[in-house]
Amino acid sequence: MSKELVILESPGKVKAISKYLGPSYNVIASNGHIIDLPSKELGVDVENDFKPTYKVINNSGQAAKILKKIESLAKTSSRILIATDPDREGEAIGWHIANRLKNCSDRIFRISFNEITKKGIQAGLQNEGKIDTNLVDSQQARRIMDRLVGYKVSPFLWKTVSNGLSAGRVQSVALRIICERDNDINLFNPEEYWTIKADFSSNKESFTADLVKIENKDFKLTNKDEAKKIENEINEQIFKVSNITKKKVKKSPTSPFITSTLLQAGVNKLGYSSKKVMQIAQQLYEGIELGTKGVVGLITYMRTDSTRISTEAIDELRDFVTKKYGVDYVVNKTRKFKSKKNIQDAHEAVRPTSVNYEPKKIQHFLTKDQFRVYQLIWARFVATQMKDALFDQTVVDIDGGKFKFRISGRVNVFKGFLQVLSNDSTSTDKENESSLKLPKNIDVGKELNVDKVLPEEHFTKPPARFNEASITKELEDDEIGRPSTYATIIERLIVQKYIEKSEKKLISTELGNIVNKLLIENFSEIFNIKFTKKMEKTLDKIAYGEIEMLELLNKFYKPFEKTLETVNAKRSEIKKTAQQLTGEKCPTCKSGDLIIKWGKNGKFIACNNFPKCKYTSSLDDEDPKARKEIEIVGKCDKCNKGNLIVKYGKFGKFVACDNYPECKNIISEEINVSCPTEGCDGHVKSKITKKGKKFYGCSNFPKCTFATWNKPINKKCDKCGHPILEEVNDVRAKSTYYICPSCKEKYDTI
Repeated sequence: MSKELVILESPGKVKAISKYLGPSYNVIASNGHIIDLPSKELGVDVENDFKPTYKVINNSGQAAKILKKIESLAKTSSRILIATDPDREGEAIGWHIANRLKNCSDRIFRISFNEITKKGIQAGLQNEGKIDTNLVDSQQARRIMDRLVGYKVSPFLWKTVSNGLSAGRVQSVALRIICERDNDINLFNPEEYWTIKADFSSNKESFTADLVKIENKDFKLTNKDEAKKIENEINEQIFKVSNITKKKVKKSPTSPFITSTLLQAGVNKLGYSSKKVMQIAQQLYEGIELGTKGVVGLITYMRTDSTRISTEAIDELRDFVTKKYGVDYVVNKTRKFKSKKNIQDAHEAVRPTSVNYEPKKIQHFLTKDQFRVYQLIWARFVATQMKDALFDQTVVDIDGGKFKFRISGRVNVFKGFLQVLSNDSTSTDKENESSLKLPKNIDVGKELNVDKVLPEEHFTKPPARFNEASITKELEDDEIGRPSTYATIIERLIVQKYIEKSEKKLISTELGNIVNKLLIENFSEIFNIKFTKKMEKTLDKIAYGEIEMLELLNKFYKPFEKTLETVNAKRSEIKKTAQQLTGEKCPTCKSGDLIIKWGKNGKFIACNNFPKCKYTSSLDDEDPKARKEIEIVGKCDKCNKGNLIVKYGKFGKFVACDNYPECKNIISEEINVSCPTEGCDGHVKSKITKKGKKFYGCSNFPKCTFATWNKPINKKCDKCGHPILEEVNDVRAKSTYYICPSCKEKYDTI
């Protein structure tokens, strides 16, 4: 009897799903996309209705091997079940694979696993269907648009700023948002203002209250003189308690996590990066080995913008809360949460696959990071069906003449859903009680003493810089990107050095601001929030079958093409205005102007007559004038035309021919360290492997084969007397230490 073939997207799910399906199924993973647009060409025939050219991804032949294996298994399988991830990307991956399986169309079915559990897999098998071509078209439309923007606009950046830069349709809008926030901060002019508090007392009781009204109106004190005048007037008044208001207030739990709120909580509460949160969530979704239970998927699919929870999960949760906390803690009527409009509701909110997998009970199976993320998701989900927290809130008004002071606070009288959050080590909820000291033994009409008036100077603050949580919320609020792209957008901007992360804040770099300025000045109709938001909604319409893919691409490309023609026509002019002149003439050709350019290692000085003149010199990022001038060390002995000059690259200083790329002569740098090999009179030199990786070896090679990856230091080991110590850069800790290659003794300093 032939087996059924199940094709997954992630290899991490193969083991768990194979366990649940049993021996009658072959389970294989595609490892994500194995067929896509070509990497080194446009791959879109604009003149032929934007027809894409898809190819097997060239990743050292890995994709081809996987595809070949899938094709082989498909030939002998009774049925082929496409079980890639339940989103647009997963649908497209399945569609690509299905199109490569010849003579199999009648045996191909689409299934989805919202959770990697026995019930989740059974539910997927019972709800088989066909590949949703509307979802595929939506993904294709996005992919084609992004390719057209990337391949048409990125060369503009290469020719005006630097090679290797890119302009993504969505990421460039995210960059714009960050740059504009930073610009607002830089231009912000703080304004002075004053607030006033007062210490009051009655009998043996004292407390502090805030001035909230003057002549029953809001007020603004803008300088010290105004504040001092009010202080003097307050000291002349007699104050009494004018009103005491007591009432019960409720606080309700927030909705279960969707992708964006999970990322925000992971960043704010756990201090993780968005990328790390998504990686850990993926692990929890794909499954964790739970002893005798085997591999169990602990959470539902983590890429979602729906707050929906299945009836089965709610029933299980309400039963759990009753048993764990008591019937008084279960909300009387099932609490439901509204999702935002125009979302894909294909799967549920991010929740535990079973609430009975309590974090503390399975903690020993999880890594520390997995435990913290799982506990965050579990506690938030449990809270959704627990009663509101109740507080006794007290507000005391104190009047004297034209001045009104107020103190308010609240005390928790029933924890409700806060019960589960208070047991959650990741919780930052501090609302159980007010931190203010409320008066207890006063009544309306009670006269109070003014012990001290406390004016306080403040200055208005600029808007906060974005961090990974706040930019995710901003993108979600602006309806830019999808749940699966938030973390990728941020990571891509950091990798491109358009932004940098400093003390968890995202700050636009000089390069990022240059790129943003050029894109806005020349492609403002594409790289803006309104256009991008509209495009997301249109992609949704394709997914719902309301419009055709070709209609969107035509509407997008025709005005985009006109803009490209206009920009390309004035590219030389744009390049001149984009260049940063140093105000100096080139010392080599004498006619060119020195400009600041960008390379993969940062800024440098170059002649604007390039490629006729190849003069370059390094540039200190902190002080543009403090740069190392070109240092000629001799004539090139390889081409006999160029000069050997000192250059600075990824691995530090080296000597090379200035006739590059015609001459690729590179001479490594000698280090003042004798070769440690006994009987060898050579010196250690820095060298480069064929793949461009730096190492250190003996100058007498091949007679002496001494080699090491770490930089040798001219000092003997105190413990064993070995002639050298090796410098080791600990990238994660951002520190350097030294180790003896013989006895492995470590030194923090030498």
